[in-house]
Amino acid sequence: MQLYRDNAKPAVDREFCAMPSSIRPQISLVERRKSERRATSLLAFAEQNNGTRFPCRIGNISDDGAMLEFLGSHVVLLSPTFDLALEEGGLRFSVKLIWRKGRTAGVLFCS
Repeated sequence: MQLYRDNAKPAVDREFCAMPSSIRPQISLVERRKSERRATSLLAFAEQNNGTRFPCRIGNISDDGAMLEFLGSHVVLLSPTFDLALEEGGLRFSVKLIWRKGRTAGVLFCS
């Protein structure tokens, strides 16, 4: 039995970390999306209700939503809901902001 100063224990169990990968428990990620994401590079605009437009690139898209990448700090200025207008083709979608991180944002397509 090893004694620790002031009853403090080490933060990491070194024996577990040294476990060979062949017997280490496998950890898998659970995909919660209902439909598959597809990578894309479509150019679009996030259009606010007041008419302000922020250029963005659609990094990936699924049947339910998309991941948007902004050039500047425009992601922090987004409203909870806005329109996503594709640069080519004139398609427009009403979307709801789900998450933001750095210069990226995740949106859900509204019915």
